Amino acid sequence: MSTMKAVTKPRPLPGKEWKKGFELSERPIPEIKKPTDVKFKVTAAAICGTDVGIHNSKDSLRDSMQGIDYDSVIVGHEFCGKIVEAGKEARHVLAEKLVNTFGNGGETYLPEKLQSTSVSALSSMPDFIDLIQEHLYATAEMHVTCGTCVQCRRNDKHVCKNTIIKGIHEDGSFTSYLTVPAENVVLFGNNEIPPDIIAFMDAIGNATHTVEAADVKGKRVAVLGCGVQGLMAIAVANYAGAEKIYATDVSHGMFTAEKLEQSRFRLAREYGADYTFNVAVDNEKERFYSTVLDETEGAGVDAVLEMSGNYKAYEDAFRIVRMGGMMALLGIPGGKMVVDFSKDIIFKGVTVHGVIGRRVFETWDMMRKILRSGLAQKFVDTGFITHDIELQDVEKGINALADGEGLKILLRP
Repeated sequence: MSTMKAVTKPRPLPGKEWKKGFELSERPIPEIKKPTDVKFKVTAAAICGTDVGIHNSKDSLRDSMQGIDYDSVIVGHEFCGKIVEAGKEARHVLAEKLVNTFGNGGETYLPEKLQSTSVSALSSMPDFIDLIQEHLYATAEMHVTCGTCVQCRRNDKHVCKNTIIKGIHEDGSFTSYLTVPAENVVLFGNNEIPPDIIAFMDAIGNATHTVEAADVKGKRVAVLGCGVQGLMAIAVANYAGAEKIYATDVSHGMFTAEKLEQSRFRLAREYGADYTFNVAVDNEKERFYSTVLDETEGAGVDAVLEMSGNYKAYEDAFRIVRMGGMMALLGIPGGKMVVDFSKDIIFKGVTVHGVIGRRVFETWDMMRKILRSGLAQKFVDTGFITHDIELQDVEKGINALADGEGLKILLRP
């Protein structure tokens, strides 16, 4: 078999309509073209909000994707898979990653043959890649950075000005095989973290980075938005030692207050939220404000994690953040909002922190620790993965997210 099915999006052309939807295409199975690349066989991919934006031809993504070099791109950037091939230099990088990742008490996840502390001994094994394929799952940081810009040199790769995002600017994971630079690979023992959770660690990383930015230990935290990112942020903030968590979301259309309570709010409380508020209801919005102020001596929360990407949530954030508090913003709103910088930020001494991607690889290290501790199994046991469908049914997954019925949706190639 020399071809594979892939979910693709045509490149937007200047002055022409960029039609909504995806295409199901036949693509050649990729080959390793650089000695630093590895080739994955995808076990499962997961749908992200950005994929929904690409599907819906969102203007901000149109702008980002106009410069790609191809007529169409394979979408998707969340996945878990098995490494099936590696370039000569990539073998050495993978060996280094094995030693650095599992060399300090993590050997129990590996067979004895892979527990060598010598990078050269590992990389020179004739069956090295076969052993990795057999005993490890893997995923990748899909933000491919340049390594030379000011940000990269300062170890701020997550804000590299030349970032190429697999699944947006280059072929991604909604298919059977993909290639990725070896330095972006993250390895996991077969029994370390469930592969279905590894499939969306990219997304967990966004929530984890947001929690990291707010330094929530011992603090009162408001999480605005209980979609995928908000729920994961609640779980991570609870693990990180937040003193109290106030969570908000909204019912709308067919996604009724009852559905909101039975799905997202139920999970929010299981993951550590002390309170949940449906702020689409007037008295609930006021209850949110009064509860926060009553419990903080009128001061407000120490940190706001904005996960919804809705400007009405920004208004709530400014209302309930305390003087000297901080706002970490992950949600991506459309359009513009008028902000009274003097009143809401400067005179209140509020820190506003924009969050993009994951710190490489500090956020991944924190995720590994959290998920190993039991959070991965909690995600499995509580039904956070709501749909597990075949690749060609991707439209069903998009629709489930759009109508509020879906949270994490896995695609099987």
